[in-house]
Amino acid sequence: MVQRNPGTHRNFIEGRSTDAERKPISTIQAPTRSSSAPRRRKSLYRRFKSFLSRLFIKGKNQRRQRPRMKKPVIYVFSPKDIDVTVSVTLDKDLEFTAVYPIVPIEKLKPKGEKIQWDVHTSLDGSLFARDTGLELSSLFWEADLNTSSPLSSRQGELPETWTLSDWNSVVLSIDDVTSYLEKVLRCLGLHTEARTSFVTYWLPSFLNHKYIALRFMPQAEYSRIAPLDIKPEPDVITRVFMLFQGVKDLEAWPLSRKRAFDNVSYWATTVGVDSAAAFNKDLSRVLEWGAMEVPS
Repeated sequence: MVQRNPGTHRNFIEGRSTDAERKPISTIQAPTRSSSAPRRRKSLYRRFKSFLSRLFIKGKNQRRQRPRMKKPVIYVFSPKDIDVTVSVTLDKDLEFTAVYPIVPIEKLKPKGEKIQWDVHTSLDGSLFARDTGLELSSLFWEADLNTSSPLSSRQGELPETWTLSDWNSVVLSIDDVTSYLEKVLRCLGLHTEARTSFVTYWLPSFLNHKYIALRFMPQAEYSRIAPLDIKPEPDVITRVFMLFQGVKDLEAWPLSRKRAFDNVSYWATTVGVDSAAAFNKDLSRVLEWGAMEVPS
């Protein structure tokens, strides 16, 4: 219990104060901030930034674990107006993320997915959805790659089908990528609008890197993963799908750097494209192009 001095209490009541009372009052000082407070705030700030950084990197790595087949678009050309059914089937390692025009995604057993469009062709290359009458220039789909697939040697790794290496790719400076692609895509049967759309769609992704490794998948290999069925069957089907990734260690890609100077016509052989037939307007033709950025 606090003991009060009776005299002091009496002086307080009467409005008077003693010297003993005034002395403590005169020594009272305003509280000062500890010099360690700014350091604590900086430490907390650094820890918060570190937390956000780890959170962002973790999220980015999680996105990397599901690479996406982007922008496969399908053009249908016919020398006469006809009704056409176009279907795409994905194996168990892929799943659709977006389709346009919007159609139901059929789940297959035991695994896999399928979509189907019913369209009417026009001589100018336009398509009309037979169920809605929607006018289109092309058909569109995208899919995610499931890296937990048994095809992967370890969880999170890409199957060999989707990888790039020094023996199957070319490595280019970002300054040379667009001009190189223009030549290759024409060689592979892409018309002017398709070439322009391909390059401009992927250009922002290219610009994230100083050097790019890229390759085009053989049609037969690509069609085993994502079969394309057209009824009635066209005279020519051209499917162009590119894989690419950023390159930091140029020394690890000596053959790919040298291969970049080869004649681009070898890609037509690699992919399995008949360039002359792909541009022949007297034939019924289907063209599809797409690509995927592979994590480095």
